[in-house]
Amino acid sequence: MFGIHDDVFKNLNLVSLINGFSRAFIMKLKDFSALCFDMDFTLVNYSLKNFLPMVYDVTAQFLVEKKGYPKSLQHRDEADLKLIRQGLLLDKKTHHFIDVSSTGDIISAYDGSRFLSKDKISTIYPDNRWPLFDLFYKRFECDAEYPSYNDTPYFFFDSCFVSPVIPIIAKHMQSLSSSDPDYSNKCQSFYKDVLESFGFNFNPENYKARKGLFFPEMIKNTDLYIKKASSKLKDRLKELRDKGTKLVVITASHIDYTELLMTYAYGSDWRDYFDVVCCRARKPGFFTCSPHARPFFQWHDKEETVGIECVIELKSDQTFLEGHWTQVDKWIKCHAEKPGRVAYVGDSFKSDIVPTKLFSSWDLFAIVLEGKNFLREEREAKYNHVNKKPHLADSEGWGNFFGSVNQTTMTAGKLIAHADITMRDIETLASLEFDENFESGCFYDFDPY
Repeated sequence: MFGIHDDVFKNLNLVSLINGFSRAFIMKLKDFSALCFDMDFTLVNYSLKNFLPMVYDVTAQFLVEKKGYPKSLQHRDEADLKLIRQGLLLDKKTHHFIDVSSTGDIISAYDGSRFLSKDKISTIYPDNRWPLFDLFYKRFECDAEYPSYNDTPYFFFDSCFVSPVIPIIAKHMQSLSSSDPDYSNKCQSFYKDVLESFGFNFNPENYKARKGLFFPEMIKNTDLYIKKASSKLKDRLKELRDKGTKLVVITASHIDYTELLMTYAYGSDWRDYFDVVCCRARKPGFFTCSPHARPFFQWHDKEETVGIECVIELKSDQTFLEGHWTQVDKWIKCHAEKPGRVAYVGDSFKSDIVPTKLFSSWDLFAIVLEGKNFLREEREAKYNHVNKKPHLADSEGWGNFFGSVNQTTMTAGKLIAHADITMRDIETLASLEFDENFESGCFYDFDPY
């Protein structure tokens, strides 16, 4: 089942050296004066085997019940779920799903019903290159805010909140005839309806009102979709605070959803593990915007009253809204019990991984969810969680998340360029000893579940 691909990882390192991204150095947890954490898919581990189908279901239900599409959209099977993967793109001009290399070449393409041969890809994309790559890359690394999906000629499936719609769009494509003169318009109309489903289901204001389909399901069946943090992880967080490391939560989620997930995962005393909590951070702008344009606001009595009380200085053991990384950095420097580095731990390429390294002075610990499927441990004598050369296994359909010997995926290129270390989930943190040396560029792979 698993293929051994040491050459893949050697190739990743080769690419990093060629592009000048090699930053090998030794770190220890005790070297950090503060660790800052994203919440969704970072501090909080989702059960993807339940979560991804649920997002599929609530999206399909909206499209059927609110937009009148056929009920066949709601019928899913294992083959549909295997199409889901982060880091993929939908070219809204050619109506093909594509996996793109770090240099803009098409690694693989899917037309809604089948994967295309290399010859077929070259007839659609001359020279086998995605013509929108330069535009995408510029927006990806330079935009202060995330551009609306409506504003771009592509979809980027960068999170588990949106990637489950890949098989839904594919199903709709299958129901249409590509020879229909109106095929392109019908596809574009469907894309807009899919975007509308995001607003219907994921609008943070819907949590309090219990509107949409997503939040009511998360509230009712939290145990199906969220994993409890291990006692070992909670002990490690407590140990870090006891030894003087400041711990900060920085999440784009609103306070009510944060409260739900963190209470389930860490207990009703979850705030005791952290020094400061920042919600509704509106990343990537939290990193990329001007500090003057992104002030913090005080949170009052579980009501997110933004725009009333602007906060000049953060205070310990309190919760704040929005803001900018420089203010958090200033608070850390003023309150740190020891000098040291600051690291941000996050999973989103657009919101966490890229902006942290390009716009802040912090180190980056990247969470790669696909590591649960595509990384297999190569155990070492002393530390059995360290993968200096992880074995990479091909997935069905799209192939390897990191690429091949000859081509690295765009997402792999981003990890090489920006991640100081890569972890498969937050539980890895519990496996790193406080004074243990760990090397930048390594994959750390530990799964207690």
